[in-house]
Amino acid sequence: MKTIAWMASGVSEGDQPTWHGPATADEVHQPASFDDLYRDEYEPMVRLARGLVDVLEIAEEIVQDAFAKVYERWSRLEQPGGYLRTAVVNGARSELRKREVRRRIGLRPLLIPNPEERDYLLDALEQLSPRQKTALVLRYYADMTEKEIAQSMGVRPGTVKSATSRGLAELRKVVEQ
Repeated sequence: MKTIAWMASGVSEGDQPTWHGPATADEVHQPASFDDLYRDEYEPMVRLARGLVDVLEIAEEIVQDAFAKVYERWSRLEQPGGYLRTAVVNGARSELRKREVRRRIGLRPLLIPNPEERDYLLDALEQLSPRQKTALVLRYYADMTEKEIAQSMGVRPGTVKSATSRGLAELRKVVEQ
């Protein structure tokens, strides 16, 4: 870790604060407390979940459930942020599976977004397969690396590359229509 140059007199070198800086792919910022994690990650996780499930209320519910899982396991987690992100992705995937079952048996969606709140990019993403949609949202909404996406989705990095490439090609076709 880098130390911040300390200008005040009378402070010993051991008392100097440390600067963690922005997390890189190799470094993971560890929140000091669950409250810090919640404050820092709630909004990004809601954006991520909304990108996957397209309904704000359901996205918020998924994120709350994910935070509950993190809270229950807080003392045992080495990387609570990574665990949280994976829990959000898995919650969204579960919701998408439930939707697919409802669609197959002929049930209508529970919530339909208001036309004023409609996001046409999210509508276009709905035309993709769940794997392609998840890979694209994690890549471009959550700004994750292929390695991080592979870990979150439980697949190999090559599968992420393939899903991202095919998803972008399919998205281009949908947008052009």
